[in-house]
Amino acid sequence: MARDEFDLIARYLAPLASNAAARGLADDAAVFEVPAGYHGVVSTDALVSGLHFPAHATGDVVARRALGSALSDLAAMGSTPTGCLLTWGIGPDWDESFFAEFAEAFGATLHTYNVDLWGGDTVCATTPFISVCVHGIGRKPDLLSRSGARAGEAVYVSGTIGDGFLGLQAFGTMTDADAVSAYAAPTPQLALGQALAGIASACIDVSDGLAADLDHICRASQISMDIEAAAVPLSAAGVAYAQDTNFLAALLSGGDDYQLAFTVSAENAPKLEDIGRAAQVALTRIGTVTQSPEQSFSARFLAADGAEISFANRGYKHF
Repeated sequence: MARDEFDLIARYLAPLASNAAARGLADDAAVFEVPAGYHGVVSTDALVSGLHFPAHATGDVVARRALGSALSDLAAMGSTPTGCLLTWGIGPDWDESFFAEFAEAFGATLHTYNVDLWGGDTVCATTPFISVCVHGIGRKPDLLSRSGARAGEAVYVSGTIGDGFLGLQAFGTMTDADAVSAYAAPTPQLALGQALAGIASACIDVSDGLAADLDHICRASQISMDIEAAAVPLSAAGVAYAQDTNFLAALLSGGDDYQLAFTVSAENAPKLEDIGRAAQVALTRIGTVTQSPEQSFSARFLAADGAEISFANRGYKHF
């Protein structure tokens, strides 16, 4: 049984921080270099128990969700991850076996994506939470952003949409193992994002919901989009669920997909077949970037009959 936070760190986290930047976790901060010709890229994600993951989730699920969701932000920028900082807020009823599960899965996920643990913080909290701050590098001329989409360009998405939402609904019951896996162990599209750097005109990861995240691109680029709802790729479980239009809207706004949505010019679109093949993920055209004369700056989702699909909520909001 760990005696205090320093014992926890020494037992579970120090073995994951053997890289030079971490300095043996003996100093107050990590030290790292950014190669010439590259930008440093930084993002952070926080997950609160009972809000971003079920309170009964096991340590391995929380670890994979925490790191996977944070790395997805770097994928959306076309950057390569290098290191991360981990902050753990331990609740009053914490169980050391949970922490052990978390550390093992977190270390395995670090290894999968060739990321180093550089340090972090361990504190007591009324409600348990995890925060992961990821660091990466990206080529200066080619970093992706949300603000480069132009009218006439095509809108694409990777993988399938809605499985994160379905996985959350099925979590704990295992009624759909594939969907549960998509929710419990998200796969950040890092290879795809790096390949899209210099190719895509705008990009975002689908975390809050496809509708909301496309709206983010629209506002940043000051454009609109027409999206063909029937073209949005769904898994077999998603197709079965989406027979009702209202249920389809739930998949399009549910979030937790951690795929990439992006825009691309007619000149660069032919390159996507090879890019998708190399990244081992399907890339599907779902719509077109349009002018926004009324400055609506949003994505319209159109049914097969041309009617616009309405949403109770277009995506996740904290407030």
